[in-house]
Amino acid sequence: MRSGGITAGGFAADQILRFGSNLVLTRLLFPEAFGIMAIMQAVVVGVTMLSDVGVAQSIVRHARGAEPSFINTAWTIQIIKGALMALVLWGASGTLARAYHQPLLEGMMPWAALASLAAGFTSTKVALANRNVDALRVTMVSVGALAVGILASIAFAQHNPTPYALVWGNLVAAIANVAGSHVFLHGPANRPQWSRAVAVSILSFGGWVMLSSAVGYMTGEGNKLVVASMLDIRLLGLFGLASTLSVVVARAVGSMGSQVLFPAYSELFRDNPSRLSHAVERARRVQIAPVWAAAWVFAFFGPQIVHLLYDPRYADAGIVLQILAIGSMVSVLNNSFAGVLWAMGRVGLSTAILAGQMLLQMAGIVIGHWLFGQVGALVGLAASGWALYPFHATVYARLGIWHPRTDVPVLAASTVAGAASFFFIDWARAGAW
Repeated sequence: MRSGGITAGGFAADQILRFGSNLVLTRLLFPEAFGIMAIMQAVVVGVTMLSDVGVAQSIVRHARGAEPSFINTAWTIQIIKGALMALVLWGASGTLARAYHQPLLEGMMPWAALASLAAGFTSTKVALANRNVDALRVTMVSVGALAVGILASIAFAQHNPTPYALVWGNLVAAIANVAGSHVFLHGPANRPQWSRAVAVSILSFGGWVMLSSAVGYMTGEGNKLVVASMLDIRLLGLFGLASTLSVVVARAVGSMGSQVLFPAYSELFRDNPSRLSHAVERARRVQIAPVWAAAWVFAFFGPQIVHLLYDPRYADAGIVLQILAIGSMVSVLNNSFAGVLWAMGRVGLSTAILAGQMLLQMAGIVIGHWLFGQVGALVGLAASGWALYPFHATVYARLGIWHPRTDVPVLAASTVAGAASFFFIDWARAGAW
């Protein structure tokens, strides 16, 4: 609970900083800049997740995860991964620019590659802190690095109001995070080392992690690449803005799931598995309530919120926010199980669930676009969360960790709220997209 509170507080600070910078940067930059950045960020996240070999997760879950030979071999693997990522991103810059008809991407991607290279040197002290459910210093370093990067982006944007300001700020944040992880966190200093046994252990587990991350990517940032092929660059920028607002609370809860619940579930499953279902239900209720409440507010008052925060160029983001929020009302039920399957060692099943989610999302986007154009693609994406829930419920019921007394009231409230908020959306304006 202590680490969960620290993580939640850190995420709140993170979102306040991002939100404040967003208000400033949307006035310094044009909407299309955020569309270009959304494409680049989706590719960077994709390369990151497609190369995820489970270094941090191995340190958290492995019995030898705190031994020097283990963490130093893990750090060496992490550096190699960062270098390979940088080469891929740099090499893909021209192809990406041509594929999306955005010449600026060719010059921006090398800077993103440098950020990935720098991130490879992040200290394993971060993973050790997560293993020990010790969130304070990790949170302070993360928030501090973000603040440095935001200030850099704003300074760059004042002198060069182009998407380059955003990617340069990300590079500064990455460097600050690496420095902070080595200087301010407790634990042994890293040095290059190679243990074949440790490497085999990490990479054998990492095979499942990589597959799971790849599929998970397509259900998150990856779907932006699909959406980007169906939306014009202006609407893509508005979609990125709205999606950031719509998941702000969900990401806070998600950060607690990865940093607190996964190691906590892991320990509980090892020591007292009979208590796992009860603990998961309690944790899910804490996660569901704030995310659902935020989705309700966005579904009914999205345009007013966007009007209050941004200038008229971003007005249509309010409609996008409403559509995405209706989907979030049920998606939170699916997402509230985060971490439990990995703690149970069921990484393959977790990957299968993510694959089902990915297929439903892609089908929703494509069918929606085919039927109703750009607005249909967004509606299809939002509807996929509703379509996925029966699949989730069936799987978790077989594992003995489905909780109908928690889920059924949320489903009923979501159905009523979703139907009512449908009439608050300006469909005529959306149809003009």
